[in-house]
Amino acid sequence: MLTKILITILIIVSAVVFIRYKKSLEQQATLGKTTHTITIQQEPESSSQANIKYIAIGVLSLSLLTGTLMLFLNWQEEHRLYDIKIINPQTGGVDHYQAYKKDLRGRTFTTITGQQVTVSDLERLEFQEVE
Repeated sequence: MLTKILITILIIVSAVVFIRYKKSLEQQATLGKTTHTITIQQEPESSSQANIKYIAIGVLSLSLLTGTLMLFLNWQEEHRLYDIKIINPQTGGVDHYQAYKKDLRGRTFTTITGQQVTVSDLERLEFQEVE
């Protein structure tokens, strides 16, 4: 373990020494030379480069729009309201509840009032979408 730490420190120190050595060589080289300024003008864009930019922007916009639309449709689907009827075949009793689709999990659901209901295997469930 100690050797790994020592090797790591050795590599870091040697990298720092190498970088300082390279910088000192560059500074010595620039002291002996005269500097000239060069102005660079941007080349005019060709039509193919402009088309590529428009295509990239279009694809990005389309993917963002599609993602947003799918997110909205999923949210809308999960927030559909259902009227749930629980029918007990032994007593003939009927209980009514309302719950969102996202809160339905098999034979257990959470109503819009926050009540958690678990239905036995003997009872019958009927779902009807509230419009």
